[in-house]
Parts: sequence; structure tokens; C-alpha cells
Amino acid sequence: MGWLRLLFTAMILLILTAATAAETASAGVFDRIKDIYETPDRIDELRESYDASIKAVEGQLEESRRQAEQMLQRQEQLEQSNEAYRSRNEALAQENERLVAQMDELEQSRQSLFRKAAVAAGAVVALIAAYALSVRIWRYLTWRRQGRDGSRHEGDGRGVTLP
Repeated sequence: MGWLRLLFTAMILLILTAATAAETASAGVFDRIKDIYETPDRIDELRESYDASIKAVEGQLEESRRQAEQMLQRQEQLEQSNEAYRSRNEALAQENERLVAQMDELEQSRQSLFRKAAVAAGAVVALIAAYALSVRIWRYLTWRRQGRDGSRHEGDGRGVTLP
């Protein structure tokens, strides 16, 4: 029952608001005649407004075209400079590879020189050691041949002694 009462009240309020909100048109015969005679002036105003808006749109279109052409030129310039940078970068990369190969070759040459110097120094040390050893052996053999105590040459005082 409470719902029914609420629904009924809502319908009455809706009908009252709808009835008061609608206004009737108050255009009389004179207003209509006046509108008919003023229509050509309004049409001219609308036409002028239309022409002005067309000119404005054409101007904007021309400006957009000009900006698009400028953007295309700028893009072409950027592509050309990008291509120049790319080719320069490739040339620098090739030069870098060549220099790295040259440095590796120089390092190998240097290592080879160090190895040769070490071998030569080792050979010189070995020759000196062999010479010293051969002198020692020769002196020992000479001492053995002439006698250990120098008795063979006692009279002349030439006894052989090892250092």
C-alpha cells in the first residue's frame, strides 16, 4: 500500500511539471510576415558568413600544405644527413678494424722480437758457460797429464796448480 501511494504521488507530480513546462508559441501574423521579408537579408548574411568561413578554411588548407611541404623538405634533409653520418660511421668502423689489425700485427712483431732477444741472450749465456766449462776441463786434463803434484817438472819450477 505504501508503494502504491508513492507511485500515485510521483505520477501526479510528473503530470503537473509537464503541463507547466510547455509554453505555447506566441508568433503572430505580423511576426511571420516580418520573418518572410527579412529572410533575404539573413540569406545574404549567411552567404557572406559561409564565404568567409570557406576562405578561412582555404587559407588554413594552404597553410597546412605549405607546412607539409616544409616538413617533407626537412625530412629529406634529415635523411640525407643521416645517410652521410651512416656512411661516415661505416668508414670509421672500417678504419678502426684496420687499425686494430695493425696493432695486433705490431704486438705479435714485438712479442716475436722479445722471444728472439731471449733466445739470443740464452744462447750467449750458454756459450759463455760452455766456454768456462771447457776451460776448466782443459785445465783439469792438463793438470792430470802433467802430474798431480808437479813432480815431473820439479827441477825447472813449472809445476801446474789448479786455481
